[in-house]
Amino acid sequence: MMTPNPYLPIEAKVEKLIDETSLIKTVCLKPVQPIPFSTGQFIIFNVPGAGESAFTPSSSPSVTDRMEVTIMKVGINTQKIHDLRPGDTVGIRGPYGKGYPVEKFYGKEVLILGGGVGMAPLRSLLLTLIGQINKFKRVVLCYGSKTPDDVVYKYLFPEWKKIKGLEIFRSVDKCPESARWDETVGLVTCLLDKVSADKNNSAVIVCGPPIMMKFAT
Repeated sequence: MMTPNPYLPIEAKVEKLIDETSLIKTVCLKPVQPIPFSTGQFIIFNVPGAGESAFTPSSSPSVTDRMEVTIMKVGINTQKIHDLRPGDTVGIRGPYGKGYPVEKFYGKEVLILGGGVGMAPLRSLLLTLIGQINKFKRVVLCYGSKTPDDVVYKYLFPEWKKIKGLEIFRSVDKCPESARWDETVGLVTCLLDKVSADKNNSAVIVCGPPIMMKFAT
């Protein structure tokens, strides 16, 4: 799915910004026209006077009149994005890429393994799977972060855990004594020990730090 001219930015108003962690924000946008995309595709986010960066939308592709993009502050351009305020105007180009072949997952066990801000692009996929949860044999999300304070989408997990057909396992690398955490403490890859998957009838999607991906695959 692409806009009529993928090289021409579409204006979008910033509706709000959600503080996910001290370094990660979700930017909620309302474009002047719908931007259809498939889960897994990416867009070019343009901040006037600052530059462009590529990100994968974290919102559901079933919603085209709004778009959410979760972004970690790591440099000059992402700092400019974090400095945006409601009412500001940005540009969106794309989408680009092929996206996930969701139809090929039908009837299979789907395992999603995410680490840190790697959960951002996986959120779009997860929302897509939730929207047609009965088409999959099983959907499992394993998500890890450094500490409880580094967990993104804290406000969404309680609702996700209520969804029939979706299993969620979470871990943190370490948990300070002052933090509240009653789930697994350890590297995210240790969560794989909790999951027994049918290797002959499963699909695995992994996104996170390179070291995590190395030991998870």
